[in-house]
Amino acid sequence: MQKEYDSTLFSDLLQVLKNEVTPALGCTEPVAVGLAVAEAYRVIGGNVKEVKVKTSPNIYKNGMGVGIPGTSEKGLVFASALAITCGDSTLGLEVFSKVDDQSAADAAELVKEGIISVDVELEEGNFYIRAEVITDKGTGLCVIRDKHTNIVLVKANDEVILKKEETAKLKSGSSYGKLNEYTLQDIRHFVENVDFEDIKFMLDGVKMNMEIAQVGLKEKSGSGLGAALQNLLKDNLLHDDEITNARILTSAACDARMSGINMPVMSSAGSGNHGITAIIPPTVVCESVGCDEDKLARTLAFSHLTTSYIKVYTGRLSAVCGCAIAAGIGASASIAWVLGGTNEQIGGAINNMVASLAGMVCDGAKGGCAFKLSTASSEAIIQAKLALAGVVVSEFDGIVGKEAEATIRNLGRFCNDGMSAADSNIIDIMVNH
Repeated sequence: MQKEYDSTLFSDLLQVLKNEVTPALGCTEPVAVGLAVAEAYRVIGGNVKEVKVKTSPNIYKNGMGVGIPGTSEKGLVFASALAITCGDSTLGLEVFSKVDDQSAADAAELVKEGIISVDVELEEGNFYIRAEVITDKGTGLCVIRDKHTNIVLVKANDEVILKKEETAKLKSGSSYGKLNEYTLQDIRHFVENVDFEDIKFMLDGVKMNMEIAQVGLKEKSGSGLGAALQNLLKDNLLHDDEITNARILTSAACDARMSGINMPVMSSAGSGNHGITAIIPPTVVCESVGCDEDKLARTLAFSHLTTSYIKVYTGRLSAVCGCAIAAGIGASASIAWVLGGTNEQIGGAINNMVASLAGMVCDGAKGGCAFKLSTASSEAIIQAKLALAGVVVSEFDGIVGKEAEATIRNLGRFCNDGMSAADSNIIDIMVNH
């Protein structure tokens, strides 16, 4: 029975890693819109007359103020235009990898023509994109649901090219495979026993995300937070330790990504910023304690799987900053593990992170995300080490539960039910200020 259980567990969790830990070029919400537009245009072709995009509120929110890779432009309208001029829908989250100066200039001309509209769709669940491209050859249609690359419908005029069964208003987490059937202890069992070769690809994310962090530092991209923190370190206003190094590198990577640097990052749970938080702080700690590649890969697998486990309950997009909270918790849990933590201490790190960061809102993807990721990266290390030292919040503290799983369920309820009004207000403020 144990052998059969292990086989199913390993297969399921490895599939989650393969699905959720993938390269992404640019912020994943405008990229997903670009993917939908590019696919709609691919199947119809011709001279573009009009592009009509509708998205769920959180995708709209996360695409308003973020840089588009390889350009100096921002927003979903430009992302839609760029998808027409250079988008390659066969590349998934790297749909914009062929951008150059000419395609960016052509996209800017399309925007000036005023033929692209992007509107909010309130009735189709938490993750929905519908792109119609109208040309002299007819209308191409692409619909994405539930996750950034999950194309469920493609049509060229009346011809249905692809159609998957749609589940409107999909419940949180049902797009994460069978992860909701397992526990944090199951994740630990997997991480400690899976063959290294099966998770060796975790190391690809270290290379990608550390490289973009160095670019962020060198070019002082976006908000410039990473470079500014590095200057504070040089001025002896910050200590040269794991916490500071994690803050600098995490924020610098986010700086570069949010500014539209034409470099991929390794994502986690469908988000590049989740990937930055899930990968960089654990990597800094692993390097500090001298982990080999095997241990580093296992630590990152723990981080990614815990991040996705939390997203099962909070949903892919919500009013709460998942990049800091879900991925930050994942990072902290993995740090507690690699430092020798027991199940109780790992759970304590998770509870501490929820107590520390649960109220951090998501007010869209933009340069300021670096500040949130910076906070999450330092807290991930601090709260793991506090838990190892026996400093853990009480089960009677607010939404913190007796066990970490209960806390995560409470966090999900807070995100989905408690913050729904906050989300609509955040979007209204962003649109109208």
